[in-house]
Amino acid sequence: MGHLTDKVAIITGGGRGIGAATARLLAGEGCRVVLAARTPGELEEMRRQIEEGGGRVLSVRTDVATEEDVVHLFAEAKREFGPVEILINNAGILERMPVHEMDVETWDRVLGVNLRGSFLCAREAMRQMIPRKQGSIINISSIAGVAGIEKWSGSAAYCASKGGVNLFTEVLSVEGKLHGIRVNSISPGAVQTRMWEQNSSEEADISPDDVAKAVLFLLSDEARTMQGSNLEMFGR
Repeated sequence: MGHLTDKVAIITGGGRGIGAATARLLAGEGCRVVLAARTPGELEEMRRQIEEGGGRVLSVRTDVATEEDVVHLFAEAKREFGPVEILINNAGILERMPVHEMDVETWDRVLGVNLRGSFLCAREAMRQMIPRKQGSIINISSIAGVAGIEKWSGSAAYCASKGGVNLFTEVLSVEGKLHGIRVNSISPGAVQTRMWEQNSSEEADISPDDVAKAVLFLLSDEARTMQGSNLEMFGR
């Protein structure tokens, strides 16, 4: 898929799980990958893996809920590789707590990373993409944010944040279309990640690589007419 060669791709939550799988896949397709996460050790390990595989990579410690961090991330990416052409909004957290027991700090923390973070990164990406009239933004959401799907107790903040991401994607796609920018989302079910293991005793049947392949599809020429779409992944 040579059309991705030399494309600048920022991946948030890039230290492990879906973000790491996506980073490895896009680096293998020739992208210049920028990894963003809060954990320096995980970032360094992923940077090492990609470089050993012959990929070009930059890692930037980033809290996506913090405006200053996000602005710095995009400035560093542009300085090192040039304007961003692909944004994978993947950073996310889940904290299970019934609404009647939930403190404001927990609610704000979950929505801050999952929804505010998606907004901040998309805003900075759009500011670099609009002058060039091209780009692709993919928001990694969750089946938990899709209306009509059975929810589970203690997930109010997470579900609200991911539902917000899905609606944000729809609006952003309308704005992006005006400037040649495609915006879509992916809503997987249970994915084999540390976050899932820490919050559920059930076995996940979707791998991070499965989601990464869905990202690659949305970046491909085959998906060039998709705008504002939400790919739902229910597993086997």
